[in-house]
Amino acid sequence: MFRAALQRLISLTDSKKGFVLFGASFLVLFLTWQYQTGIRVGDGAIKQQQVADLLIQGFPDFSCRYFGKDFDPTFRFLPMTIEKGDTMAHSYRGKCYYVFPFYYAAVQAPFALLFGRAGSFILSLISGLVCLAFLYEISKELHFRKSTRLFFVLFLLVGSTFSLFSTDMSEYILSIAGVTAGLYFLLLAEEEKGRETKVAILAGISFGLAAFFRQEVVLLAASLILSQVLFLPKRFRLLWFPAVFGVLFLLQAAINYTIVGHPFGSRGYLQSFSPKEFDPWIQLSFFWELIAFGHGSVGLIGAYPILLFTWKSIFKDSKIRIVFVGILLFILLSAALTSPKFWQGVLFGPRFLLTVTPILLLFAFHSLESLYTVGSKPLKVLAILAIGFSVLGACTYDVMYHKFTKSIVLENSELDSFAEKVVVYRRGSAMFPPNSFRTERMIFELPDETEFDVLLTGLYGSGIRRFTVVGAKDYYPKEKLVPKSSRFEIAEISFHKSPSIHLETVEIRPIPNRADLETLHESR
Repeated sequence: MFRAALQRLISLTDSKKGFVLFGASFLVLFLTWQYQTGIRVGDGAIKQQQVADLLIQGFPDFSCRYFGKDFDPTFRFLPMTIEKGDTMAHSYRGKCYYVFPFYYAAVQAPFALLFGRAGSFILSLISGLVCLAFLYEISKELHFRKSTRLFFVLFLLVGSTFSLFSTDMSEYILSIAGVTAGLYFLLLAEEEKGRETKVAILAGISFGLAAFFRQEVVLLAASLILSQVLFLPKRFRLLWFPAVFGVLFLLQAAINYTIVGHPFGSRGYLQSFSPKEFDPWIQLSFFWELIAFGHGSVGLIGAYPILLFTWKSIFKDSKIRIVFVGILLFILLSAALTSPKFWQGVLFGPRFLLTVTPILLLFAFHSLESLYTVGSKPLKVLAILAIGFSVLGACTYDVMYHKFTKSIVLENSELDSFAEKVVVYRRGSAMFPPNSFRTERMIFELPDETEFDVLLTGLYGSGIRRFTVVGAKDYYPKEKLVPKSSRFEIAEISFHKSPSIHLETVEIRPIPNRADLETLHESR
């Protein structure tokens, strides 16, 4: 019975439609398991807020909505700004912007209009299926055996983070789909001289669109162009690839500069380009994080040790040598040029190399075919153990993420039930932005206790008397959660604690004889 079922699956995944259908069936089930109301924290929550702000303000206003702009025009109480040393938002020409690509918000918008919060996840799912379709086409170009194709897609879905990024809120999967399509066209261009102009243009378009969502695609494209020059210096029609990519990149830079004042977009404000800050030893350590381990996260080889068994076979295959060498150059450039201030990991695998992870795994399974034909028995056993390690690691990570999301949903529910219309977060506490609640909240962040009176004055002047202060349980015990004020009397209305946060609702009124505050209130 098992053998018959296996043969049916092998036959199913041998066709493009069946291959994508098999992946779609698994990913839909995976999405059902991981979705959990769609509420996210951190990056995912900010991306949801970007879409909500765009839908309310209307295209093409990609700025963020801030409820305290009337009394805080410099955004000192806007949560997690670059100006305060964080990485989520920044100000430009009197407006605030989140650091994630506003192109991602623009693509999500129609899906959010049609399907609500679930629309962003459906977009990720569609992008994952597009990626699977191109991976199938590449496997055909590499003449995969039927059984190898099945085992590859099983490993991709169960033994890597592909399923999670294909069913979560992330611009990564859009970029992965574009890069995979571009790599397919590059492989065609290298072996089909009669079509090289057309497919080189398509490769440029694919990489150009992928770069709108992830900046590291620029490094990847540059690495592949250099690899082409080294191996195919006389194939001048392939120059259409860098030409088309360059046009799209310049278009993106112009749009970015027009909207947020930086050619690399809002993320450009986070990057450090000063040669004085470059430390080769720190970058070498970062390279170790990318490929092995660091800061509690395993790197590329640490997550997928099967890659160690396949590099010799890949260099022997002329079809994929240029692409593979280009990816190796990309990894080296990423280690050398990426600021080590950013954590590279997602616990299992490096996030800065996610765009090339599916194609590397495909190349690995291509090499395994020759390994199992001529390889020694010890190598075969080690390869099986390496695959098993990745499957165990990926499944463990998926379960951990599910548990984390479950705790976030519970915490959000408690906060939603307890908090007032206005919420003030203490610095360093996990934050839910306005759109993460059933009823939208007005969100502020207190960067320092010394600015508490300034914030209270602004809130009071806006007619706000009651609000909820939220702080991480480990950093803000009840007696330190609400700072002291020299201008206002603060009355505790209620207090609540969840597994990870403290919440206290308070009411304020000016201390008697503070005529300046009373006058401010009357003028409002």
